Amino acid sequence: MFGKIIYYDKKAVAEYKSVISGKPNLEIEEYDVSNDKGIIADLKLVSADVKASKSYKAKVQESDLYDCDLFEKMLIGRDDYFDFTISSDYDITTVPNRSIIKMDGYIEIPEDFDMMKVIDAFKPFILNMNQFQDMEEASRMALQTFLGSANAAKIPLVFEGEDTLFCSKIFQENMTISYEELSEIDENITILARVTSQFVSSTKPYYDPLKDFMALNRMMRKSMGDRGKEFSPIYVDDQYRMVEVLAIYR
Repeated sequence: MFGKIIYYDKKAVAEYKSVISGKPNLEIEEYDVSNDKGIIADLKLVSADVKASKSYKAKVQESDLYDCDLFEKMLIGRDDYFDFTISSDYDITTVPNRSIIKMDGYIEIPEDFDMMKVIDAFKPFILNMNQFQDMEEASRMALQTFLGSANAAKIPLVFEGEDTLFCSKIFQENMTISYEELSEIDENITILARVTSQFVSSTKPYYDPLKDFMALNRMMRKSMGDRGKEFSPIYVDDQYRMVEVLAIYR
């Protein structure tokens, strides 16, 4: 696999890899490497038997693409893994919850979310305003809760593949490209995801800006009056299945 990763949930993948292997994940920062077959650099090559022994520190260089490829290889042969990119025998309507799927298709970020990104872009400026720093502690905490965290904010995503709609909420911190680049993608991509629901009616929203973007709790959401168009829940036009996106690449 030589795709380009544009979204990768390292934490979720690490958890599922641990379940498959039956072992906890070890986070290795560096390790010792020994070499007893190298030719001594300072000596002229007078004999093929001249050898050197070296030991040195090597730092692990992270690679999302390598890690994702390794994870996919671990999934091969499992009853809860369905790779639609290599087999047309699967039926997405019968794929059980909590299964992992891989398929090609098209992604879309709803236009209704553009206003949300404008708010997100101004968060750092709002939080650093002198007026904000001078607020009472209780008021400041309330405003922080309302504004949320940039990394914690979830982005609504719709994926269409195998004549089926999939909806998800992806985290900004897992993106390897900017939001603007992601929203402009109109080419066929590959997605790896865990199915988290059966088919849901189109009458039920899959994304609530106040809950998923602003991170307001239920009590605060209920206490609000008219939300206004920009804070209204987001729907799709057909039934859909919810998924947890693990990786997107092209």
